[in-house]
Amino acid sequence: MDKKRFWPFLLVLPLLTAAVAGWFLLPDQLVMQIGVDGQPGNVMPKLFGLLIPVAVGAVGAGTASSAEREKHLAGFLVLAVAAIITGFIFAMNL
Repeated sequence: MDKKRFWPFLLVLPLLTAAVAGWFLLPDQLVMQIGVDGQPGNVMPKLFGLLIPVAVGAVGAGTASSAEREKHLAGFLVLAVAAIITGFIFAMNL
């Protein structure tokens, strides 16, 4: 078994930690986008809003750990997008 293929899943742990911290720090309804004139746009329940970046990160980690070398970069880019989504959620809701 090639253990190097599974280390991208360790990058999902900070996303999971941020989701747990968000559960305690963020309001019950999360603003998910900026609306017109800087007003809050769409809102989402906390559970689903916090699990989106974790799910995106898990998909990215799965792609990054694939045996095909071409998919590694794409997987890490998806992991970076998940981190950006997490940062955006915290910035909009704190």
